[in-house]
Amino acid sequence: DAVVLAVAHAQYRDYDVERIAALGKPGAVVYDVKSVWPRAAVSDRL
Repeated sequence: DAVVLAVAHAQYRDYDVERIAALGKPGAVVYDVKSVWPRAAVSDRL
């Protein structure tokens, strides 16, 4: 399971990475395409 942040809309920038990760199943990876969060906060960037 993965959560992909592919847009940098203000609505999503206001979320913390834990809130975004909670959209997936436990243990889901979080990909940040738009570099919204620090690299250390997400699984990877595409």
